[in-house]
Amino acid sequence: MKYLFQSIIILCCSLTLSCSNFLDIKPVHSMMPKSLDDFESVLLGGYPRTDFFFRTEMLTDNVYVNFNSDSQPSQDNERWFTFSSSLVAPGTLTDPIWGRLYKSIFYANSVLDFLKTYKTTPEQQQQYEQIRGEALALRAYCYFYLINFYADVYSEENLNLPGVPMPLTAEDINENANNNVREPIGLVWQQILRDVEESSTLLSNKRIADRYRFSYQILQLFRARIDLMMGEYESASVFANRVIENYPLADLSELEERMQKNEGIKATLAYNFGFVDTQLNRELMFFTGGKGNSNLFSYTTGAMKPVEDLLALTKRYGELTDYRQFVYDSFEDNPVESLKTGKTVYKMYANQDLLWYFVGFKASEAYLIYAEAQARLGNGENALATINKILASRMRKEHVVQLKATDFKNDTEILNQVLEERRLELAFDAGLRFMDLRRFGKPKIEHIYKDAQIFTLEQGDPRYLMQIPPSEIENSPDMPLNPR
Repeated sequence: MKYLFQSIIILCCSLTLSCSNFLDIKPVHSMMPKSLDDFESVLLGGYPRTDFFFRTEMLTDNVYVNFNSDSQPSQDNERWFTFSSSLVAPGTLTDPIWGRLYKSIFYANSVLDFLKTYKTTPEQQQQYEQIRGEALALRAYCYFYLINFYADVYSEENLNLPGVPMPLTAEDINENANNNVREPIGLVWQQILRDVEESSTLLSNKRIADRYRFSYQILQLFRARIDLMMGEYESASVFANRVIENYPLADLSELEERMQKNEGIKATLAYNFGFVDTQLNRELMFFTGGKGNSNLFSYTTGAMKPVEDLLALTKRYGELTDYRQFVYDSFEDNPVESLKTGKTVYKMYANQDLLWYFVGFKASEAYLIYAEAQARLGNGENALATINKILASRMRKEHVVQLKATDFKNDTEILNQVLEERRLELAFDAGLRFMDLRRFGKPKIEHIYKDAQIFTLEQGDPRYLMQIPPSEIENSPDMPLNPR
């Protein structure tokens, strides 16, 4: 687009984060884009391009600290791993996750405000619908993360509890706005659904090939994810199945050739080739966030590591039966380096020059949503048939396991099998493990840290809710905080 650079620079300069402003946002002042092309460029600048969910893995049972490493966690990461009451540094007012998501919402609302009064020609109608659809999807996406991070879980008894502030327009934002209100949890989820439904209608039959932009198929998966979190299992099955029909799972057997060609199993995934570079890439529907290949756990001897439980899940049916073992196994045979590296690594992304963003949506999530929804509805055969499709894709051909309902004592065991597969397949993707633990009843988690000290997130712990940022507390002193 000819206005891309100019428009993004204008809006970025106008939308810089500030702790004294409404939701950490400054408004657009005198210089504004004016055309559909301009606002499409503005919208592209609104997609999150910094990490806004990856650190939540440190609040889960997916991560441990390797004390034999040459490095130790930063103070920022230490706060997350030890379940600090506040995840921002002492004396810091702004929360980068809160600020990033509300900044994206302001981009979306600015575009939506502009489109309210824009008179389209017949030739512009398709572009108009696509821009409006994407803006609604972006707003829903950001509110989905905000409500799942800073408010309690969706349930009938929680609908009237404080959610998050929910501006639906950019018109009333000014430099000194304050006294913001946390809308009830139920209202925020309703708005997310409305935005996704309208966005799906607008983006239907629109061809959007870029995987960093929302499309109709991505929204079907997003809707399935929302319904699963809300406990609407029939609806979740319907939307997940729409994705399954259009996205066959990858054939990972190409790794056999790499195992043969490369010197040693360890070299199968190397500096310039991560798991994301396999045929799995065909399943990746939407990239988001910052640089995935510079994440905390990737290909390093750093201290933060995936837990051995994840590696063990790849060995349920024997050594090197599941290709996902390559994601977590260091395959390190040097005793000294093995201690430094630890037993696990995270090789989803290679440390290569090619930029990979984090995975926001991938097709296998649809299969897992369908399987979980069916298991919770008592349709164990359907659930296992779907899990078998995942196993057939992930396992080496001579080791593929096909699960049957007769292998399990009851529906609870089938559901546990589905959730085990979900944990392995979606680990470190999209902040889903943190959200899952919240909806699974906020189980007790223990992390071992310095001097073998144990830090505990208790069953039902209020720290499963991230705290409202100090900047927002300063602007809105009457806003209720999350309990501690």
